[in-house]
Amino acid sequence: MLLQEFEQWLKVIDHTQKTVINYVKDIELFFKWYKETTGEELRSSAFNEFVLTQYRSYMLTVQKLKPSSVNRKIQALRKFGCFLVAKGYLQTNPAENLKQVKDVRDNLAPVALSKQEVFKLRKTVYMYGKIRDIAIIELFLNTGLRLSELANLKIEDIEIGERKGKLRVLGKGRKYREIPLNSDIRKILSQYLEKRKHIDCDFLFTTSTGKPLQPNSIYRLVKRYAKRAGIELHLHMLRHTFAQTLIDKGTNVFDVKYLLGHEKLETTMRYKQPSREVQEKALENLYNS
Repeated sequence: MLLQEFEQWLKVIDHTQKTVINYVKDIELFFKWYKETTGEELRSSAFNEFVLTQYRSYMLTVQKLKPSSVNRKIQALRKFGCFLVAKGYLQTNPAENLKQVKDVRDNLAPVALSKQEVFKLRKTVYMYGKIRDIAIIELFLNTGLRLSELANLKIEDIEIGERKGKLRVLGKGRKYREIPLNSDIRKILSQYLEKRKHIDCDFLFTTSTGKPLQPNSIYRLVKRYAKRAGIELHLHMLRHTFAQTLIDKGTNVFDVKYLLGHEKLETTMRYKQPSREVQEKALENLYNS
């Protein structure tokens, strides 16, 4: 009952479908742990600091989850606590005092592709891909879009002129931003739009039958070209590559924050940290002349 109410509450306060699913799944796991531990169903009165601390310890010591996974679940617990307070089940949210786990890896820049890997990936898609696939990978590399943002793009979101262009994006938290399009991506998008002009679909990227291309299909598409290029990547690395390239070129961090659609400057500042690759190179021949 509480779980269903929580899900409805999340939808009312305008969370995206993916966020709602993730929050509900994390709280469902918390409910399961509580029942297996106590033999009872969780009631709102049992949502207290002691229980939450025990669950945090369980995730770290028994499940041995990564700090990022534990912190994501703590965020879900905090949101669930907000729901209990909003609905009058509790007066205060005990999850607010639940400490997140520090991860030394947070002090490293997110993993991005090297220049050689970017070259290999682009070379592969230009050699073996159709214009739609080229446009998808170039958009990721030249705009830093999230997967969901790219999948939801519509033709009306693209504005291309002879000397400039821009992309209108409705991003995380339903925040709107505009991303300038450089000459390379304007050229590719123009070629792609010409190719698909007879397709009757508002979405920018479609299947051969004119249906919107789904996020999982885009994910598999990128992974296929990466594998053919001999590159190990998760799709978000393309976004990291876009951001890291801007930072390395001296772009103002506030501009990068806006282009990425980050809510907090701290998130963008991670790209100013040294990368694992830089650290490894520094230590490789430390005392050799």
